[in-house]
Amino acid sequence: MVRVLTWCAKCLFLYLLVAMLAIKFAWIFVLPVWAIGTKMHWTTISRFVFLLNYFLPIFAISGFIFGWIPFGRLRKALIDIAPGLARFVEPDRISAIYLAWVPVTLAFLVRFFTWQSRNASVLGGKDTVGRTARFFGTLNSQTPALFDSRWAQDRFLYTGPMFFLMACAIAVLLRHVIFGRPSLPDEVAASESPE
Repeated sequence: MVRVLTWCAKCLFLYLLVAMLAIKFAWIFVLPVWAIGTKMHWTTISRFVFLLNYFLPIFAISGFIFGWIPFGRLRKALIDIAPGLARFVEPDRISAIYLAWVPVTLAFLVRFFTWQSRNASVLGGKDTVGRTARFFGTLNSQTPALFDSRWAQDRFLYTGPMFFLMACAIAVLLRHVIFGRPSLPDEVAASESPE
């Protein structure tokens, strides 16, 4: 039970870390792309407008690139440096990154389906096009009915981290399929022992 709680805490920690990056340090991911775009004359819009327009795809691509980094080797290096930490740094059977996107996706889906435009009519149906534009569209696709005080929060706290963690999980899965999944210490010990 303790391992399950620890694993869930890892998933929650990954989400909180990504959400903090999305809210506080989004410019770290967007600034290099904006700088290249302005230098190559691909865009003439300001950095802030570029951030609001292209944050979601850039953050998803960053998650995909981040997923290719083999962080499992850091755990192995830490255990090699300090063998006493091996009991605290136990590898999981299923990496937390594979399912870290689930909690934020559930939170996103609740927010996505419960959101209503401030100009929504009681008699009118659900505004699916406006909802999709609000959560996934660029700044140009937004209308005054879609903007409210929670617009940036929806993009930077729900949609961006969800894309980042999904892309990261896909990249980790691809890395494990292409290069092989690192074996757990139990599996290594079992394969080295004579039968």
